[in-house]
Amino acid sequence: MSFKENLKAKIKLDRLLQKLVSTIREPPGRRWVDKVLAQELLDMTDLEHKKVSYLHLYVRPLDGEIMEVLVFDNELPIYHTTVADVALRKSPYWQQMFSIRNIRRIMNDKDVIVGKGKESLKRLHANTLALLDLTYTVDDLALLLEDAHNGLERKSIGQIQESLGLFVDLLDFEPLLLDVLERNLQVFAGPGHKNGPVTAFEHLILFYEETLSLGLKKGAFSPDDDLDLAWVIKYARSEEPADLKGIDVFKFLVELALEKAQSQGGRNRGIKDKGL
Repeated sequence: MSFKENLKAKIKLDRLLQKLVSTIREPPGRRWVDKVLAQELLDMTDLEHKKVSYLHLYVRPLDGEIMEVLVFDNELPIYHTTVADVALRKSPYWQQMFSIRNIRRIMNDKDVIVGKGKESLKRLHANTLALLDLTYTVDDLALLLEDAHNGLERKSIGQIQESLGLFVDLLDFEPLLLDVLERNLQVFAGPGHKNGPVTAFEHLILFYEETLSLGLKKGAFSPDDDLDLAWVIKYARSEEPADLKGIDVFKFLVELALEKAQSQGGRNRGIKDKGL
């Protein structure tokens, strides 16, 4: 898959995890999981589906006969053992119940279980994320920039939002909810950090859905700072200009992506060899 496709898959994967974690219920003995969403997540993994007895299992080889085995039920338990061992513990035949050794294995699975519920979901997410190649070249960023330019030229809200979403995820920006603003103004800011009692963010993106107006304010921003909030209010009223507008916002985000790649020691393919 292309870098854009991998990045979109990561965004989908992250959203699935958030939905599943927010909807799962884990009272003792009464776990419940949204199996439709869980199936979507499983379809993105490299686990192979097997039906054994009455069990729906998802398995991945680990070492010889030892497998990583997820049982697709409300508990979503993950085991590191053989498929036959999981079948015995979860769905034994009545003849197998005559063995004291088998009964002990059925009653106590601490020796082979590695997660349940939310732990299992996070494990599936991490394993699937590792399958995605999220390294990128300058050419990959140029394609993202071209898509953004086309969206702005065509005044396509869907394409603009997709391009913005890709860069927001790539750069670890996060949405900000500011009570002083209208709902149709979307606000994103770079990763936040504590600066004493307040949280400060780096760079502010503002996107009006109705007018497709896109702006960016460079530098630090804190929702706890009255002056910063005052600027946002004036910007929303068209009383203050943004530092960057339109396609220049996306060009700046490309620069940030290049800086991020370089700060990670050149792990992204070809990032030092070419320029936009």
